[in-house]
Amino acid sequence: MSLNTALKLNNLFDLYGELLTSRQKEVFKYYYHEDFSYQEIADMLKISKSAIYDSISKTSILLNDFEEKVGLLKLIDRLKELNNPEIDLIINKVY
Repeated sequence: MSLNTALKLNNLFDLYGELLTSRQKEVFKYYYHEDFSYQEIADMLKISKSAIYDSISKTSILLNDFEEKVGLLKLIDRLKELNNPEIDLIINKVY
């Protein structure tokens, strides 16, 4: 996975993470925030490595689907392009 993809998924998680189940959030955080491997997460949660892979894959798809339907990240990116200090301040407070 590329760095850009990981950064985008983390941004989407920040925006839409509350729409995920607690297990999806937990696995996502272990993998993307804590940098644990599939096997390490599987061992901690006492589930299979393939279950971790499936969870991360499904969560990534969900986050991208949320963005496709709602478009918050795209809106934020467009607002940042305006280079308006007041808008930037608002974005930094809510995002």
